[in-house]
Amino acid sequence: MASLDRPREADTDQHVNPRQDAVETLARLLRGQDYTAIVHNGFLVASAGLNVRPVRVWCQPRRSDGNRLWFHWTGATPICEADKPYEALTAIKGHLEATP
Repeated sequence: MASLDRPREADTDQHVNPRQDAVETLARLLRGQDYTAIVHNGFLVASAGLNVRPVRVWCQPRRSDGNRLWFHWTGATPICEADKPYEALTAIKGHLEATP
């Protein structure tokens, strides 16, 4: 009989991808605010509707910050650290609402 106090082997063998986790967390926050967020490998595409131009947000290491993960606009313009998804949410919402 298996012990309920320890994780199954399959649970401990899963590989964690911090970039993808950060992108998925941000996508959930955007969806919770009624935005569209489509997750790809290492980035997401966010939109506020059919008549608003979507934006891409990447999650990449930033050399000048000890290779910590940061959210970036396309073109590598930094938004904020990946461990601050609410700051990224605010920036993305502002950008989408200001974009015609």
